[in-house]
Amino acid sequence: MRRCRFLWLVLGVVFCAPAFAAERTAAPRVAAEKPPEMAFRADVDFAAWQQALRRRLSEILALPAPPYVPLEAARKRESQTDNYTLDRIQFTSEPDEMVPGYLLVPVRGTPPFPVMICLQGHSPGMHISIGRAANEREQASIAGGRDIALQAVSHGWAALVIEQRAFGLRAVPGASCRDVALRELLRGRPLTGLRVLDVIRAVDFVATQSDLDPQRIATMGNSMGGTVSFYAACVEPRIRLAVVSCSFCTLADSWLSRPHCACGYLPGLLRVADMPDLAGLIAPRHLLIVAGKQDALARFEGVEEGYRRARQAFAAAGFADRVALLAAEGDHRFYPDLAWPEIQRVLQPW
Repeated sequence: MRRCRFLWLVLGVVFCAPAFAAERTAAPRVAAEKPPEMAFRADVDFAAWQQALRRRLSEILALPAPPYVPLEAARKRESQTDNYTLDRIQFTSEPDEMVPGYLLVPVRGTPPFPVMICLQGHSPGMHISIGRAANEREQASIAGGRDIALQAVSHGWAALVIEQRAFGLRAVPGASCRDVALRELLRGRPLTGLRVLDVIRAVDFVATQSDLDPQRIATMGNSMGGTVSFYAACVEPRIRLAVVSCSFCTLADSWLSRPHCACGYLPGLLRVADMPDLAGLIAPRHLLIVAGKQDALARFEGVEEGYRRARQAFAAAGFADRVALLAAEGDHRFYPDLAWPEIQRVLQPW
């Protein structure tokens, strides 16, 4: 009898363990919550709704009010290839906060050039954007379509690469991105908001450079880089196009149902608006959503639902064709072959 019980126990473990494991690892869909108080509705006064929601989002991001500190910008030539020049740049974002970066400018074409602000997500740092790898792991990251600055300059854009806070050269010794994010929350400043502030100052930097066109500025990033690109475009009207890769989804199908880094959470956001509602802040400018259907951090059904709702908001602004969803049969990475034809289509009439 004991042997029989033992046999059934073993069989139960063998045949049921995969099911139990799937149950533990499956990301449950979060139940629908009360609609956010400033969710987009077709009957709203669109301009008034945009203005009020942008103000609320700026408060949640804890963005300081201008005027900002002097940029104290610097730019120095590092190298040149047959296709582009590469300069090291830096500027001041806020007191005691210097932002390092790279600026790639095409050697062919007529300045001023359109500018793509390139943002890496959770990666070794901004050098991935310019295709520099120190090891095999970094090379694999680049192979995932993350050399976005090289892509931009090859398509005739100037590429402004900035190091995001808590990544690469701006990492805090002995502290992870998550640790830095939680420390900043103690100070009442979400790390995402600080990163958005750096993008706003990058836009200010563009305006100081004679070979860059301040009227043609876009942001691009994958994962957290896409998240920051999105929020920056929501609050900074000088950004005319946001390329948001593997980072746009309903919050219920991403941030609320699947593990994410603490750096991307914004206190109280969902009481105010969901990501598809916030997309309406970008209209009538352009929003390009790039997604992988197998992305483990965003359920694709939520991406599609978010796009549907974002398109409703753009339609209310009179520009439904200025938001697009490009989806690939892949995972959490950037898809340049999908994105760049659409980016160039958007640029053409500018």
